[in-house]
Amino acid sequence: MNTMVMIEISNGTFDEWKKGFDALEEQRLQFSKDAKVGKVDEHTAIVVVDVFDPAGMMAMFNSDAAKKMAEEMGVVRSPYKLQAMG
Repeated sequence: MNTMVMIEISNGTFDEWKKGFDALEEQRLQFSKDAKVGKVDEHTAIVVVDVFDPAGMMAMFNSDAAKKMAEEMGVVRSPYKLQAMG
């Protein structure tokens, strides 16, 4: 399932968030593949990823490590399911 996640960072920068995102690559590979990250501005990112285990993605979002990073950086994640146009 193609998924887009809007990342809003209120207490940090894109580059700081991206370091944490990259550090969780092994965990992300358990439920997704082909992640692409776009920088919108210093406090906003867009992640487009092929999620093959949505429950696994939500479990990682709810993990202690992800919650800690989100809390410290003021991260709000808004996931959206992408569908083909037509």
